[in-house]
Amino acid sequence: MHKKHIIVGSILVIGAIMVGSSLAWWTWSTSSNEQTNVVVTVGGITIDYEDGENITNNNLIPTSTKEKGISKDITVSSTGQVYLDLNMAVVTLDNGLKDASFKYEIYNGSNLVTGGNFANSNAGDNIALLSGVEVNSTPTTYTLYIWIDGNMSNPNTMYNQNFEFRLNAEATDEKPPTGADTITDIYTTADKTEVVNNDVTYNYATEVGMMEDIGGNIRYYGTDPNNYVSFNNELWRIIGVFNNIDDGTGKKEIRIKIARNESIGNYAFDNDSNDWSVATLNTYLNGDYLNSLTSNAQDMIGVALWNLGGSSTQQGLYANDYYTFERGTQVYTGNSTTWIGKIALIYPSDYMYASDLSKCSNDGYYWNNSCSDTSWLKDDSTYQWTITPLSSVANDVFHVFSDGTIRGHNNVSHSHGTRPALYLKSGVQITSGDGSSSNPFILG
Repeated sequence: MHKKHIIVGSILVIGAIMVGSSLAWWTWSTSSNEQTNVVVTVGGITIDYEDGENITNNNLIPTSTKEKGISKDITVSSTGQVYLDLNMAVVTLDNGLKDASFKYEIYNGSNLVTGGNFANSNAGDNIALLSGVEVNSTPTTYTLYIWIDGNMSNPNTMYNQNFEFRLNAEATDEKPPTGADTITDIYTTADKTEVVNNDVTYNYATEVGMMEDIGGNIRYYGTDPNNYVSFNNELWRIIGVFNNIDDGTGKKEIRIKIARNESIGNYAFDNDSNDWSVATLNTYLNGDYLNSLTSNAQDMIGVALWNLGGSSTQQGLYANDYYTFERGTQVYTGNSTTWIGKIALIYPSDYMYASDLSKCSNDGYYWNNSCSDTSWLKDDSTYQWTITPLSSVANDVFHVFSDGTIRGHNNVSHSHGTRPALYLKSGVQITSGDGSSSNPFILG
């Protein structure tokens, strides 16, 4: 039986008007005098709060870097293997401070753990700073930053406002489940029925809209399953839980794969090549687009090895056929067979396995609406690129037509719907939510 213990500290910060100007920025300082370090030990975890449990003698104005705002070191260690959740409770927050330029981030050394802003925060909210991190005898120091980003617009409504935050920590001796564990458990505990497609028998958990593909990966299927997830302050969808995902170094992990709920717009795949490793769309997604994501979202994305195998034919292919050749080496002469990176596109097999294969008697080239309408990845308004090449030519890529068929005879220079896809890091957790569009899974 695991045990949980609560550890509580506080950050009390009160706004004070700068004398002499009605439009001047204010200074913020804590309501207590500077303290020496305060050490709290609960449940085997020792937490050392730098300068005590309260922030002291801090003046907060718009700054060019986070280091010029509030910073607080939190050092943790344990006599045994214990896991720590650290939350920041919003006790009070004046409406004027609810702006994207009022930010927080917590680091482990130079590595960002999580971060965000207070634009949508309210009193009573709990912001997850650390979730299920392992604590052992080697001290680990985390640094929490709270600041106003002076590189952004800072509206006058932020002047002379108050806030109060409080740190709450929970220790447990039971390793928390990863997000992949949570999704897998939903599938494994549900009743199963068998579905046969192209002479392959699949296990379907119809009550939760999940199935297992030929590679043992668990996927969501159906018109609108509960696979919504909040990512980058947007709705994304969980494609599934995938085994043996190479992190680019040869290490294999179990990872959640997600795709954006909607296309980000129509883009060309490339000027003349169907090799994803050099495609202009790859450059955009892993450059400007990646950099446009929130820091928290960027930190959750795992580097992965993506297979780039294709097919020289486009008819007579079922979900299991696509899955197999995607992981093969058949490509146009000179093209890469794999790529290591962060953001790519869906595979043809992702689209096909997202359908209810009990309704699909034809191959993907001839899918009708009774079949394709059961795929949550279908988009009636646009064609969608996949990452997979038609290997018999240099410039064609398999893509999903708006009518739901999947074919490979469209030139890469054409502009089609682009749905980014990525693998989350293996340690990312699902902290709340039920996967519905109104209550999506929350990652931590």
